[in-house]
Amino acid sequence: MSSDVGNEHLGGSLALYTQISEDIVQGRLGINDRLSENALSERYGVSRTPIREALTRLEQDGMVIRQGAMARIRVRTPEEINDIYRARTWLERAIAQDAAARRGEIDILRMRSMWEREDALDPDVSTPLDLMIANRAFHRALAAAAHNEALLDLQARLTLQVAQLPATTLSVPGRWKEAHSQHSRIIELVEQRDEKAAGELAELHIAQARDLRLSLQQQF
Repeated sequence: MSSDVGNEHLGGSLALYTQISEDIVQGRLGINDRLSENALSERYGVSRTPIREALTRLEQDGMVIRQGAMARIRVRTPEEINDIYRARTWLERAIAQDAAARRGEIDILRMRSMWEREDALDPDVSTPLDLMIANRAFHRALAAAAHNEALLDLQARLTLQVAQLPATTLSVPGRWKEAHSQHSRIIELVEQRDEKAAGELAELHIAQARDLRLSLQQQF
């Protein structure tokens, strides 16, 4: 019985962490909101204990800064943003290389499915959030194809840190078309098991996003 209760609690804490992180990413919780345990407890209809656990994990992921029973969304400096993207370039290169080496047929089908979802979006009418969600789905599919849990976990953490930044590089004119084309080519290289070329293109893909991000950051 105690084991069942523990599993239920774990699942609830994970779901709460996921909900709060998505609310931060999608702007439902902003940088000016003071995230007290009491306020979040009322907002999500749970006790303070799972709130405290979720905030601890969000702090570990670099999304919030804790100050006792209070927390606030972390605001990144240009230097920190550059460091995040530097890590992402190395990480995505490793993911693409492992995907090319380890992928199965289902992985290719999953990546193509995510690419087709992207292809159905018109960047001129789609919201920035729509573009961001589609992009994240593709990169998750690529990471899943790597069959490397360590890389998958690191990608999830860094993706959250990037996603909470203001605006999105995908809204820059021409970027969506370029990124979408690069995704298609990455799939081809992974399918061909070309580890070197897949890794190089994935690294370039993120490096270009980094340059756009730093340019955007100067506007905020």
